[in-house]
Amino acid sequence: MAAAVVAVTPQFAMSAAPASAAPPLTMPVEFDLARYQPVNPERYRALAYADNGRGYFTAGRWTCQFGPTYRYVGCRGKPATAPPGTLGVAISGDQQGPWWVINRPDNRPTYRFAIPSGFRPPQLAVGKRITFGGTTCTAPRPDVVACRTGGRALILTPSWHKFFFPARDTAHSANPPARFLPPRLQYWNQLPATPPIPR
Repeated sequence: MAAAVVAVTPQFAMSAAPASAAPPLTMPVEFDLARYQPVNPERYRALAYADNGRGYFTAGRWTCQFGPTYRYVGCRGKPATAPPGTLGVAISGDQQGPWWVINRPDNRPTYRFAIPSGFRPPQLAVGKRITFGGTTCTAPRPDVVACRTGGRALILTPSWHKFFFPARDTAHSANPPARFLPPRLQYWNQLPATPPIPR
C-alpha cells in the first residue's frame, strides 16, 4: 500500500443538539463490548521493523491502524458527512481528536495512512472486537467500524459519522447536524464513564 502524505485539519465547531429533552446518557451499542467477541490482537500486528509496532485491520471499506504509540488510531475512508478532501480520521494518544485527515500536500505531514512493509491487514469480522495498544475497535455491522481510545471515540458508516470527546474539549473535528444521525446518537458527544475500556 502506497504512503499518502496527509495533514490533520482542525474543525472546532460542534453540531447543535435537538431542542427536545435529551434522553439519559447510555453506552452506544457500538461500544457495548459484551456484544462482541474478542480476537487475538497479535494476528493483526505487523512484525516488520518498518511498521514500528503498528497493528492493522479492515472492516468493510475502512482500513484502520493502531500505533505506533499508546492510544493512537486512524481509519482511512470517507463517510458521506465528511468534508471535501477527507482521507480518513485519527485520534492521537487520547489527547486530541477525532480529527479529519485531509490531503494537504503543501503542509508538513502529520499523519500517514500507510503500511510500509506491505503487510496485508486481516479483516475484523462483524460481531468481533480488537484491543490493541489501549484502543478497542468493533465491527458492529457490515461496512461499519467503531474505535475508542478512552474519552475519545469514533463511529464510521458509509452515510454518517459520529465523534465522541470530553466535555468542553475543542481538540476535535465536528459532528454532522443531528438530522444525519440516528436518534440514539443525536444528543450526546460524550461516552459514559463506565464500563471502562480495556487496556
